[in-house]
Amino acid sequence: RLSAMARRLGIERAVKLVESGRVQAPTVIGWLRPMILLPASAMTGLSRDQLEALLLHELAHIRRCDYLVNLMQTMLEILGFYHPAVWWVSHRIRIERENCCDDVAARALGDNLRYARALSSMEDLRAGRPELAMAASGGSLLARIRRLVDRRPRRTGPPCGRRFWP
Repeated sequence: RLSAMARRLGIERAVKLVESGRVQAPTVIGWLRPMILLPASAMTGLSRDQLEALLLHELAHIRRCDYLVNLMQTMLEILGFYHPAVWWVSHRIRIERENCCDDVAARALGDNLRYARALSSMEDLRAGRPELAMAASGGSLLARIRRLVDRRPRRTGPPCGRRFWP
């Protein structure tokens, strides 16, 4: 099933799926031979649909070559260690990378709410206490889920309603 999902996203190389007790959330490692590390709890605690949704997100990271982007970004953080703008921009890039992969996964599933529920279920497993998992006040996961389920139409025109080009 993973190979079929990878082909659907346009990934030609083989992706290996490995169960690991060392990770708390699905994670991609490697670039030439990418591998998705899946927490043991995900195999038993998530439904097939939820697992597929999370795997689509990780496959999106592989398709976008985020491993290399992350490597370059880390080098720039080291070079600009003392500059606060470097850290702010780097943080924004990490958020946007996750948002892009969320969009790919949700689009492949055809349902933002289904993907948001899969994210929430994974967090419930990771946290160990479902009643506290979503109690975060503005954490990254909560912002991602809010973004996915926000049904308001997005403005696509120029900023402030003005035309800045001919």
